[in-house]
Amino acid sequence: MWSEIGVRVRAIFGKREMEAELDEELRFHFEKAVEKNVAAGMSAEEARRQARLKFGGEERVREECREARGVGMVEALGQDLRFGARMLRKSPAFTLAAVVTLALGIGASTAVFSVVNGILLKPLPYAHPERVLVLWWRAPMALTAEIPVDRWPWSIRQYVMFPASSEAIEANGAFKADYFNLTGRGEPKRLNGLRASAGFFEAIGAKPALGRGFYPEEDKPGNGFVAVLGDRLWRESFGADPGVVGKAMTLNGRAYTIVGVMPPGFDFPRAQDLPISSSIPGNVQLWVPLELPPVSEAYGPSELTVIARMRPGVTLGRATSEMRLFGGRLEQAFPASRGWNTPSVVGLSRQVVGDTERPLLLILGAVGVVLLIATSNVASLVLGRSLARKQEFTLRGALGAGRGRLVRQVLTESVLLAGCGGAAGVALAEAGVHFVKIFGPATIGRLQEVSLDPRVMVFAVGVTLLTGILFGLGPALGSSRGNLAESLNEGGQRTSGGAAQPKLRNALLVGQVALALVLVISAGLLVRTFYGMLAAGGGFNPTRVLTFQLTLPSGKYPEVEQMAEVYGKALRAVREAPGVEEAGLASEVPMGGPTDGTAIRIPEHPVTDVNAAPYADYSFASPGYLGTIGAVILRGRDFTDADDRNSEPVAIINEAMAKRYFAGEDPVGKQVGVGAKKFPVRTIVGVIANVKHNSLRDEPEPEMYVPYTQNEIKIWPSMQTMQVALRAKGNPGELTEGVRKALAEVDADLPVANVATLGELVDESMAVSKFTLFLVGSFGGLALVLAMIGMYGAISYAVEQRTREFGIRMALGATPRDVLGMVLGQGARLAAAGIACGLVTAAVATRTMEGFLYGVRATDPATFAGVAAALMGVALAACYLPARKATRVDPLTALRYE
Repeated sequence: MWSEIGVRVRAIFGKREMEAELDEELRFHFEKAVEKNVAAGMSAEEARRQARLKFGGEERVREECREARGVGMVEALGQDLRFGARMLRKSPAFTLAAVVTLALGIGASTAVFSVVNGILLKPLPYAHPERVLVLWWRAPMALTAEIPVDRWPWSIRQYVMFPASSEAIEANGAFKADYFNLTGRGEPKRLNGLRASAGFFEAIGAKPALGRGFYPEEDKPGNGFVAVLGDRLWRESFGADPGVVGKAMTLNGRAYTIVGVMPPGFDFPRAQDLPISSSIPGNVQLWVPLELPPVSEAYGPSELTVIARMRPGVTLGRATSEMRLFGGRLEQAFPASRGWNTPSVVGLSRQVVGDTERPLLLILGAVGVVLLIATSNVASLVLGRSLARKQEFTLRGALGAGRGRLVRQVLTESVLLAGCGGAAGVALAEAGVHFVKIFGPATIGRLQEVSLDPRVMVFAVGVTLLTGILFGLGPALGSSRGNLAESLNEGGQRTSGGAAQPKLRNALLVGQVALALVLVISAGLLVRTFYGMLAAGGGFNPTRVLTFQLTLPSGKYPEVEQMAEVYGKALRAVREAPGVEEAGLASEVPMGGPTDGTAIRIPEHPVTDVNAAPYADYSFASPGYLGTIGAVILRGRDFTDADDRNSEPVAIINEAMAKRYFAGEDPVGKQVGVGAKKFPVRTIVGVIANVKHNSLRDEPEPEMYVPYTQNEIKIWPSMQTMQVALRAKGNPGELTEGVRKALAEVDADLPVANVATLGELVDESMAVSKFTLFLVGSFGGLALVLAMIGMYGAISYAVEQRTREFGIRMALGATPRDVLGMVLGQGARLAAAGIACGLVTAAVATRTMEGFLYGVRATDPATFAGVAAALMGVALAACYLPARKATRVDPLTALRYE
């Protein structure tokens, strides 16, 4: 019997390969033969000799016997791996297709996870960052979109009453942004700085690398002329001098003593982490004391951010409860502030993540879909290959191999295949991370810290193993079933592998199409959002507009009248610079960041509840500014040089403010003022179209402009820094040098900072949206390609299995067109099933994207219908080549098939 089976085996599989494949079965039957010979009365030595003669290959049998005695599970695993490697080498086309598909899926998911890990999961580089909190207040009314209602900054009065420590908090610090002009060390340089209280460094958990932080007495007015340098500033401007502590530097025209240098990499806070009232664009370069007034004199706008360090073992809930008690004490001391003292306590890690989390999770979900499609695609390939090996598995089972042994062999091959794809995927992930770090938005914090660290590598290994098991388990279980007689009777004929196998392949294909549809619809919604934002515009014309920031040294120009005079001279100078067509300045240019806001009063519409007072953004502007940026004046006029501190106070409001507070009225000629009654009301002289300041997706909020020469508040908003806009006659990039020379004639110590065209600011404001669109769109395209490859493979396999059927049909009179329709119809039915499932899934999944969309609904019918139609067209195109192949079947050849 064994010789007969051997002949059949060699005829089907080839002698050399089958020797390796039957090792385990031969070992089993060899031992059984030895036992039978001993039972017949032979000695052990003679029994083994006779068994060797029966099975042949004494050396092979000796090896199998050693394995049977248990000398190695490791050797058995090694045998499985060697056999799996041989089988993969025998099918190079299959192996290459599977490895490339897996590499794309695993590589993309590993790269995206590395970004998520570096930004969202890695601990912040501070001592015990989980104990650091950011403390805010909840505003009692719906304010502008720029500052969320639960992220309202502190006033100076609130902070000076805040205890330095408590039962829950061991240290706290307040800070706000400021700019400093560094002079006396070559060309003037504008620095991004921070005014911080004495407890700031202790609260954040960072110590200077050289020197010290701030003493409590340096927080008193007049004592704060000391500075702590950032590492980069220390290296670039002070030559990394280790003896810099104790030396003097000139900031804003005043002498400061350097008392410390922070370690490399310390850059808290960053602009994207905190509202504009407390943060700055770019990294912090130095810190100076906040200089807090006594409690009795404390007042001022809400412009401070407070961080606190909890004591060990204290929970967020306990710290929040303690903050509520403090808020109650504030309301008792200042009844007029009722409603403004409800705390909002946020963990530092949550604060730093901010708006970055949602786009990253969206991208992670998209790449997860790609990985599922890739896994399904490879599962389909492996399933088709397992059908071709059905006789092999059936025979091995008949020779004694248990089902577990067969499953183990197939899973070993699958995991080996996944390992090859994973190794290639890690290489792709490394390239992807490098690409993201170069081209990713600078506004995504910690992006440069992203790397393939041990956690990412564990993720990659885990995904590789899981993927290998997932796409190998189904074929392994299916292939381990079989009937020897049926398999041998089929001989060399092709077999469909039973009804279950095509159904499983079709189910995998339907799933691929459905997942690809969901991802492509998501990308389509983002594309419509992107173009919707561009079409909506920002209420300005960025063409040929150059912008820069101008900061006046407070030591030289302490009064707002002096500042206004210098800004007037600077404007006249730059207007005369070569190539300048128009010029103006304002608190913030479009896309230069959110503006300051304030409660306002409208005499014609008084309110009795201070917390129900109307609210508007508040900006300073010069004559000519609105025309320079291309803002449209709807009614009234622009500011003129006659609108100075000696003339009637005036204001220009935007369309949103006119509609909200002057509905059905002509606001020109009406009056409006800031909240405090001691400040005069202003006459509205113009209404302009809404100008967006933070993003093109912003919803317009009420806004009022006042001439910078009529700053009656003086203490706020600060006019120390203003942004200048220049419209060029030609290329705006050619204006910079002429502008620097013109400003040097006004004041040689005035640095020009943050030079950028208005178009560049618009691009920067959309950087995260474009980055998200690019990645989701890329993954959508990759998912579509993988799904169509799966469609092509499934239909090709179906055509191959039905070759004889097509031959018979054509012999009976079917035309090539009939066969073409049959094949395309099969593909269309599978695609339609996938599209139907995908549409239902997308209708649910895209609702999670509503926060990303602008001007389009999450279930937009046009996008759904367009993507579904396009996907059906692509699917039919993928089916066309196999269908054409089916039409060329020769009936005579098909009838002789196998």
